[in-house]
Amino acid sequence: MNEKVKVKHSTYNEGFLEYGSIKTIRNIQKIKTGEKFESIGKLPFQTMTIRDNDNYVANSLGYTINKKLKVPYRSLPKNIKIKIDDEIYDVVKKDSSDNINLYIYLQIATNKGEKYD
Repeated sequence: MNEKVKVKHSTYNEGFLEYGSIKTIRNIQKIKTGEKFESIGKLPFQTMTIRDNDNYVANSLGYTINKKLKVPYRSLPKNIKIKIDDEIYDVVKKDSSDNINLYIYLQIATNKGEKYD
């Protein structure tokens, strides 16, 4: 038999995101002077269309979705922050049905992780 086998693979050609956490910066007297994003890793990503159903579920649970991304499947820590360019996002939902792709639903973080001088 001469059957063609379709190879299904994903592309993540939109760029790289960083994931990590927000760390507090303190002075010698232990007074908070600012915050910064501390990266623990990078992943390639592809931006996905936010479906009406995604927005409906998000609104019913009290959050908004600003971005939906597809990344290679990986176990990410809880309460992780995502940084794309100079914007910091909270991960509000993670979803994978095939253990190949991980879909990450992002909301712009209220805590920007900016350094204050």
